[in-house]
Amino acid sequence: MKRKSIIKRTISLLVICFLGFMSYKIYQKMSHKKQVAQQTATLPVFSFTDLERNTFTNSNLKGDLATIFVYFNSECDYCSYEAQSIQTNLSRFRKAQFVFISTEDKDVIEKFARECKLLGVENVIFLRDKVHNFAKNFGANSIPYSLIYNKQGILLARYKGQIKAETILRVLAKQ
Repeated sequence: MKRKSIIKRTISLLVICFLGFMSYKIYQKMSHKKQVAQQTATLPVFSFTDLERNTFTNSNLKGDLATIFVYFNSECDYCSYEAQSIQTNLSRFRKAQFVFISTEDKDVIEKFARECKLLGVENVIFLRDKVHNFAKNFGANSIPYSLIYNKQGILLARYKGQIKAETILRVLAKQ
């Protein structure tokens, strides 16, 4: 009888501990999401490496253009489709600059840019995030992941997953 009581109490204590731990994790995740939303409401300070291995920061952006960040991976088909859609419609993006960011090696990023016919294109920048700061600071938890900022650096839209150039153009037209 005493043994059953000890087992019941132990199980009850484990369940309470588990529920407490899960509640804490949920609270922590919600707090992080809220913090990221506040951080990214305006263009946050960032520092990545361009394909020439130079540091690229906010100050390198053209202040008179809207900025579209695209977090990508070269092996992601959706990322390729999004990049191709942007490339096809480049002439319609005269008032925008694209910043493609990946955690992959320079050569892999360069190959992706070349295959999508975006390497060396004006107002299209490819950056490397060696230490995975973009995902953490911009809240990217999927690829592709896109953020659209107006020329004042105010977030207009955030997209998880592939979007078409027409969607970006629609968002930019509303500003």
